[in-house]
Amino acid sequence: MARARIAIIGSGPAGLMAATAAVESQAEVHVFERRKGLGRKLLIAGSSGLNVSHDAPLEEFFRFYQERDPFSAKRLEPFLRDYPSERWLQFIRFLGHEVFVGTSRRWFVREMKASQLLLSWTRFLEKNGVRFYPDSELVDFTAVPHPTLQIQSSGKRPEAFSADAVVFACGGGSWEASPPSWPEIFRKKGLKVCDFSSSNVGYEVDFPEALIREAEGKPIKNCILKSRLGQKQGELVITRYGLEGTPVYFVGTPGEARIQLRPGLSAADFFSQLSRPLRENLSPLRRLKKLGGLSPAALALVFHGLPEPDRAAIHGDLKRLAQIVQDFPVHLQAPRPLEEAISSAGGLQWEELQPDLMLHKFPGFFAAGEMIDWDAPTGGFLIQASVALGYHAGKRASSRTN
Repeated sequence: MARARIAIIGSGPAGLMAATAAVESQAEVHVFERRKGLGRKLLIAGSSGLNVSHDAPLEEFFRFYQERDPFSAKRLEPFLRDYPSERWLQFIRFLGHEVFVGTSRRWFVREMKASQLLLSWTRFLEKNGVRFYPDSELVDFTAVPHPTLQIQSSGKRPEAFSADAVVFACGGGSWEASPPSWPEIFRKKGLKVCDFSSSNVGYEVDFPEALIREAEGKPIKNCILKSRLGQKQGELVITRYGLEGTPVYFVGTPGEARIQLRPGLSAADFFSQLSRPLRENLSPLRRLKKLGGLSPAALALVFHGLPEPDRAAIHGDLKRLAQIVQDFPVHLQAPRPLEEAISSAGGLQWEELQPDLMLHKFPGFFAAGEMIDWDAPTGGFLIQASVALGYHAGKRASSRTN
């Protein structure tokens, strides 16, 4: 069998893993990246601690996807079974990086940054013959008579590049100052692409200026956020525009929400805690500060963030204050824009893909990663599914020869 020539568009986790799988299959691999540097999304994801997967048993792992996007979860499941977290973590160790599980059950690389992982990954691929082409943007493609790309570098005319198979790993819409160009190219080819929308992103809240001055950038520790989408426990952070953090990434949606500031206690139990005898005769709010066990940001939220009717009700009413702390009202407005989102929903529709990720309308062309319309929660789930999709697409692409 002839050695397959594979072209990969994109150098994010899905693209690099597609290249890795193609190398395993002894293919000739060429990776095109529209930016001048490789792996930008990986670098952004690892700018403050690179979590690469989640320490959940496989069935529980799937439930996280099902809760967020039931339809896509069914499509993702076979790829996640074929390339689960164990295989991904083993590969990271093979590259020379130690991994560990944090208290959040997320797997991290020990150095907590993506730059070294990216460097060792690309060096491994280059040693195995992979050629990288930065500053090389996709402008067109055709499947007739064989898979051919039109690639353009800055200041140059587009050039044709032919291959036995192509893996598109073009990425989603998150962390982009302007929308990526590939969706319009695909639409002109008659392919269905949904507009991108923010996912795993902060929400705007109309907080008083006094609250922002006192608590901006500070965490509301170990709270539970509840919305019509469900509830999630974790750490929220007060920002100038509203709220960030895992709970709002999971269950954030425009409308009314509630925050339980002391999980594990009922309102009655919390009232009992606040009612403990003291030598001083303190007001409810001063009792809350002394006995409530709340973080400074949570206290600031109660002191400054209550709507006026609730604020009036808590003066002299310790029981009412205990109820509010365990069911604090907050109105989530709009999600933050795509350029601030950790990930995006939207992209190439699943119906355009065969079960092996090849495009129905373009034989020899495969798609992988965040460019497909699926939505994953934070905590390592996005990168895990991206590398699983990339691995499968790279394997399947490598099985095609002229």
